Amino acid sequence: MDFTASPELKEYLLHKNKRYIVVEVVSSDHSDIEITELYAHVIPDKKAAEFLKKRYVERQADFAAILLPPYRLRYAETVHFTLHSFLGIKSIRQEGIEL
Repeated sequence: MDFTASPELKEYLLHKNKRYIVVEVVSSDHSDIEITELYAHVIPDKKAAEFLKKRYVERQADFAAILLPPYRLRYAETVHFTLHSFLGIKSIRQEGIEL
């Protein structure tokens, strides 16, 4: 499995001096509908140890270390991360990992 990133995300990680991207499974059941989705975000180096204790798997890419949850997920041959910005709020989206 290969990991790629948009040039904007690579620049953002360098600028912020961040080395870890974590992919989490997030669920919400506060209504009649339960929603489960994947959430990718950048974490500080200190926080990475907490995810590794939770049995997250670390995969190295040329732009960052990717922490993947210990759940059975479907992975494409290439997983691509992109940086999006809306009103100054940054978010990371991924393509290639499915529940």
